[in-house]
Formats: sequence, C-alpha cells, structure tokens
Amino acid sequence: MKAAESEVPDAHFTVDKQNISLWPREPPPKTGSPLVLRKPCTVRAVVIVLTLVVLASVLLQAILYPWVMGALSDIKTNAQLLKGRVDNVSTLSSEIKRNRGGMEAAGIQVQMVNASLDHMHSQIQRLETDVKKANAQIQMLTKSWEKVNNLNAQIPELQRDLDKASALNTKVRALQSSLENTGKLLKRQSDILQMISQGWKYFKENFYYFSRVSKTWYSAQQFCKSRDSHLTSVTSESEQEFLYKTAGELVHWIGLTKTGSEGDWYWVDDTPFDKVQSMRFWIPGEPNNAGNSEHCANLKMSSLQSWNDASCDSHFLFICKRPYNPQEL
Repeated sequence: MKAAESEVPDAHFTVDKQNISLWPREPPPKTGSPLVLRKPCTVRAVVIVLTLVVLASVLLQAILYPWVMGALSDIKTNAQLLKGRVDNVSTLSSEIKRNRGGMEAAGIQVQMVNASLDHMHSQIQRLETDVKKANAQIQMLTKSWEKVNNLNAQIPELQRDLDKASALNTKVRALQSSLENTGKLLKRQSDILQMISQGWKYFKENFYYFSRVSKTWYSAQQFCKSRDSHLTSVTSESEQEFLYKTAGELVHWIGLTKTGSEGDWYWVDDTPFDKVQSMRFWIPGEPNNAGNSEHCANLKMSSLQSWNDASCDSHFLFICKRPYNPQEL
C-alpha cells in the first residue's frame, strides 16, 4: 500500500483570481496494469480535494478580498495622513527653528517682566505703607469730622447769638453815629461860641465881624484878610436882611467894588456877582458914581434897598465875612 501511495503523482495548481490551473509535476510513469486500476480512484480523490481547496480559496477570496481591499484603502489613507503629518512636522520644525530666536527674545522679555514685577512688588509694598498712613489720617479726619458735626449741631445756637450780636452791633453803630453827630454838633457849637467870644456873629454857615472902627475900603479889606476873611458878599435876600438889621443905622463897607468908572461890579471874595438880583438891593438912583470916583459899595440904610456907592477912600465901619470851616478852627 505504501508503495502504491508513493507512486501517486503530486498535483500542482495555481490560483490567479478566478482561474485555476492543475498540472502534474511529472507525467505518470508507464506501469503495469495494477497501477492503471488505482489511478481513477486516486485522481478522483485528488480532484475532490482540489475542488474543495479551490472552493475554499474562492470562498475565502470572496470574503477576504473586500476586507483586504478596504484595509489597503485604509492603509493608503493612513499613509497619506501620515505623509501630511510628516509635512506638518517638517513645517513645524522649520517654524520652531524660526521661532527659536523669538523664544530667546521672549526669554529676555520674560526676564524684563520679572524685573518689572520685582519693581512693582516694591512699589506695592510702598503703597501698602502709604495706605496704612492714609488709614491713620482717615481715622484722624473721622474724629475731626465728628467734632465738626458737633460744631454743626451748635451752629443754630451760635446763629441766634450772632443775630443778637448783629442787632447789638447795629445799635452800637447807631449809637456811634449818634455820638459822632453829637460830637460834631458839640464841636460846631464850641467853634461857634469861640468865634462869638471873639466878636463874630454866626448866620447860615458863615461868621460875620461888624467892626467898631472906621477904615477906608482898602484898609478894611486888609483887616478882614488878616482875620482869614474878606469884606462881606451878599448872595441872598435873607443874608441882606441879616446884614442891614445887624448894622442898624450905621454905614458899613461891604465887599462890592469895581475897576474904574466903566468897570463891572464884583465881590472881592470871588463870589459870582448876580446883577439882576442885586438890582433889588441898591438905594433907588444908586449906583450914580458921583464925581466919577465912587467905586466901592456900602450899607447906608436899615432896609432891603440899602446899597450905596461911595469913594473907596472914605472912612466907614465895615463887615468881614468868613465861611465856617471846622478844620480851620
């Protein structure tokens, strides 16, 4: 039996996708009849085995082929992804090389930032110290504010006291003003009494001196000037009335004169001469400039119309006039 099996030729086959080929390695030897009888059985068995093998391979190929193709596709896809990642790695490597200098600069900046942080830390410590000082000052201010609140609570009472003080000040100022006025009146009275004691008479803010000695008009004017006055001027009807009533029936020089026969009348104390008003004070028919030498005026009569022109060299009593000036007395 072993001899028979050893003589069975080997069957070879190839599978190329769907094509199957069978061939013997060597042509069977020409033997005697016993081998010929066993050949169909052996061949049949081989064929069956080969058929099974082929069917199994076809079945496996039908099952594994799609999976293998899918695996190959996945491998290609993964290979492409891997290639892309390799390219990305290369790009990243070049970028890393480029950024290496930036990293070094960043390192320097980090060192600078660390130095700045140290500086800021020291500043923060100083600020903390300042904050402590500020807190202490705030506490002091809080205490001061409490005192201010206490003072504010006292303000209404102080305001009432201030109102009272203001009212008192008003009264005091009124009293001071009254005292000043009283003082002025007293000084005025004292000045008037002093002038009256010296022979002057007082009328409407002016002092008048009625002489007891006769002088020429020019001598009378010099006497008045030596007493800080002038021969009297007349500016109103009331003043004219005061003068002629005080003079009585006696003739008195007044301060009215003119320059030459054709000159205009004027007052020696520089009071403006009112020619129209003065017309009421001349004696009717005066001034007549008798003998072309009557250039000075006097009070001749005890009446409103009492002025008369006369020679300036005549001797008459005279009236001096001095305005009241408290600063001069």
